[in-house]
Amino acid sequence: MKKICCFTVLILFFLVSISAAETMYVVDIIKITLRTGPGTDHRVVKMLESGQQVEIIYQEGDWSQVRLEDGQKGWLLTRYISPEKPSRILLSSLQDEYDQLLQKAKAIREENLMLKKDNATLSNELRSSQHELKKVTDEYSTLKEESADFISLKSRYEDTKKKLSEHEKKVAVTEKKLVNKNIILFLTGAGVLLVGFIIGFSSKKQRRRSLLS
Repeated sequence: MKKICCFTVLILFFLVSISAAETMYVVDIIKITLRTGPGTDHRVVKMLESGQQVEIIYQEGDWSQVRLEDGQKGWLLTRYISPEKPSRILLSSLQDEYDQLLQKAKAIREENLMLKKDNATLSNELRSSQHELKKVTDEYSTLKEESADFISLKSRYEDTKKKLSEHEKKVAVTEKKLVNKNIILFLTGAGVLLVGFIIGFSSKKQRRRSLLS
């Protein structure tokens, strides 16, 4: 009977240890000590920096036994760790995302300018082709019955008409790309504003916490 009770206690201890394994983060302070045991009388084995990730293995009173990312174990005060990432890390992540959005918006604006230039060039070519087609059409209508160069003129007419059709297709494709890029630019700009607002709000909140502390 005693063996069964001891076995049951060991299983419960093992289950409690497993359930305590939780990823935490060192809170927003400069450095804290990692010790060999749950108390300030134990030897310091390492200094942990703010934002460093640890895994809780076991908790005893005000102390928690943790495992570092490199596998090293030790004890630290529970009040110095939190399940939430420190605001400094979150703010840095938001800043990186904000910078990426700015770069993306810049690239889209540059591509948008190039598309506008291409569209303007194609539009000029289209107007030129339309003018040429009208000119050839008038000549074709006038000389259709009497010109000795009827076949040559007809070939020129067909070629010009074909070029006009190609230019019209290119203009349509370019205009479609331009519309799509404008939509992406608008959405990216909205993202930049939103992330900028979050960063500003987070910075203001962090400064408020600093003043309160």
